Amino acid sequence: MNLVKSTGTFGFYTIISRLLGYLRDVLIAIFLGTSFLADVFFVAFRIPNTFRRLFAEGTFNAAFIPSYTSELVKKKTGSQKFANEIFNLLFLGLLFLVLIIEIFMPVFVRLIAPGFVDNSEKIQLAVNLTRITMPFLMFVSLSSFFAAILNSHNKFAAHMEFLLQDYYNLFFYINLRKNFIL
Repeated sequence: MNLVKSTGTFGFYTIISRLLGYLRDVLIAIFLGTSFLADVFFVAFRIPNTFRRLFAEGTFNAAFIPSYTSELVKKKTGSQKFANEIFNLLFLGLLFLVLIIEIFMPVFVRLIAPGFVDNSEKIQLAVNLTRITMPFLMFVSLSSFFAAILNSHNKFAAHMEFLLQDYYNLFFYINLRKNFIL
């Protein structure tokens, strides 16, 4: 019964998150279309989302969860020490990465959007917006780390990760309404 409940909870919040994400994409299309700002917006999210796939969703969790679970089976205090060490490494690594990317943002934007090089206004706006969106990587990666620990303890709080994404979508809608509708 616990498996059915956990699967149902996980599935429900996944569906809600996907629907709100779809609504976000529709609103982006309505308000930004294929404009200059749409190009800049998508570039501004490309760099943090690329690293998010590495640190928050894919490779990191695929390596961390089995290692943490095996430490948990061996000894609870050992798993706590292991998690603390990994958290410290993750936090410091992400902080260093975000700072380096923030400093060299013009280079990263030119790599991601070579078509912007000819338009100085477009590239400057993309650099500024990407600098604003880059810290997102730290927050989403650390929340994913804590969700992985909770899931390893059979506390299926993965729905909390989806709720965070839903809050992101909610604030996105509010901001669109404030800046484009009013």
